[in-house]
Amino acid sequence: MLSSARSSRRRRSALAVAAIALLGILTAPSAQAQSLGSADPFGSSDALGSAGPGGNVVVTGTQPAPRAPLPGWREIFVDDFTTDAPRGSFANAECNNPNKVVYTGTEGTKWQTYPQCYLDTFNKNPYRADKVVSAHDGVLDYYLHSVDGRRAGANMSPVIDGENQGQVYGRYSARVKVSQPAITGYRLAMLLWPESENWPEDGEINFPEGPLVGPIYGFHHFAEPGATPNSQKRSDIDQSNYNDWRVVTVEWTPTVVRFLLDDKILLESDYGIPTTPMRWQLQLESSLYPALGGGNFLVDWVTVHAWDGA
Repeated sequence: MLSSARSSRRRRSALAVAAIALLGILTAPSAQAQSLGSADPFGSSDALGSAGPGGNVVVTGTQPAPRAPLPGWREIFVDDFTTDAPRGSFANAECNNPNKVVYTGTEGTKWQTYPQCYLDTFNKNPYRADKVVSAHDGVLDYYLHSVDGRRAGANMSPVIDGENQGQVYGRYSARVKVSQPAITGYRLAMLLWPESENWPEDGEINFPEGPLVGPIYGFHHFAEPGATPNSQKRSDIDQSNYNDWRVVTVEWTPTVVRFLLDDKILLESDYGIPTTPMRWQLQLESSLYPALGGGNFLVDWVTVHAWDGA
């Protein structure tokens, strides 16, 4: 199933990139240039942390995941990444076993990853969770760098209910940042993908999606008969970045798809809402931009809620 999902994802991205470029939102180079021209573009080193040899990074500013009840939602998955796991322990070299659990958190939370035979969207580089992902100091750490001469990312997915990755409707939230502000050549796509593999007719929800230098935005791909890769609504564009901790949230209900950046609503879409189970993928991969610098993408916590009918 996941292998065909990769094929579908590659087809979608290849078709959609032209439309995205026409919309004028692949603006990482200009956004970076604007940042570099400011007086204090990247904030303090204490806020960002510092990378060391072998991709080690000093982590500051973590917080416990929010556990307060949310009206209309029922918590089903929380991970604070307080169970350490060194780089290498997230490996999955089993192409025929994409459902292999590679990490179990403190509360019994389970994670899967794309096997390293799976290729990323734009450059067909292997996903290398074995060389990229670790858990330490209360974060999930994607160390984005070249492996065997190729830019390496990873694609992690939580098992949110028993052995299931997917559900119909839900709230997905994560607290994220980058270790340094000029991570080029890599892109983020936190996405909800239809477990039916019937894409694009069953829709897709992507937030955030785009370069790690900013800006921040996402897409709701409509679920509708006859949908094309460009049957979509783009969110507002926030001209900021991930240099400091940001909370990114998708709310998916029968009546609305909503994107929130911290407390700011970037999208409310009430058309073409998916109605079939979808799984959450935390995807970091190589981009079309030159790789001028790698670094670490850090996830402080994630929460997943089921829709409770409110």
